[in-house]
Amino acid sequence: MSRAILQALLFVLTLLAGGNLALAQADSPHASNAVFLELLGNGGVVSLNYERLVNDRLALRVGYGTWKDNALFGPSNEQQASSMPVSASYLFGPGERKLEIGGGITFGHRESLDGTKSSFRSLTAIVGYRTQPAGRGYLFRAGVTPFYSLDSGSAAYPNPGFSFSAGVSFGYRF
Repeated sequence: MSRAILQALLFVLTLLAGGNLALAQADSPHASNAVFLELLGNGGVVSLNYERLVNDRLALRVGYGTWKDNALFGPSNEQQASSMPVSASYLFGPGERKLEIGGGITFGHRESLDGTKSSFRSLTAIVGYRTQPAGRGYLFRAGVTPFYSLDSGSAAYPNPGFSFSAGVSFGYRF
């Protein structure tokens, strides 16, 4: 991983750890942590994510994904890719069902069969639906997750400029 990615990860982990101090004084029955698997979302083809609810409405998330590009695009595009989505979301609505709106950045790295390496950065957005019980239990998310690549040419992920995407997540809150 590049130095910028490691710095971003440390920054997000510091934010997540700092949230514990403020929440320790509140007596809330809500589960504040979640782990989920996301398919075709902000983390690329597949990613494993950790999310922390800072309060009832604000969620911070960091994840890691890895895949071979040929899984979707055929052997002519074979590359090993990894990503780290970092995002913040605001949750609207009472009860279990919520509208989720957020954004962030996905950092990543790709290496092709010929050894060519590149790093990428893409701004990401989240507009979706999620359902989760107040306490421990399941988490389901589905939504639109567009990308805007900050890179150009072959370094861009998934494509130069704007790319439409959608994703679905399944996980557990604790």
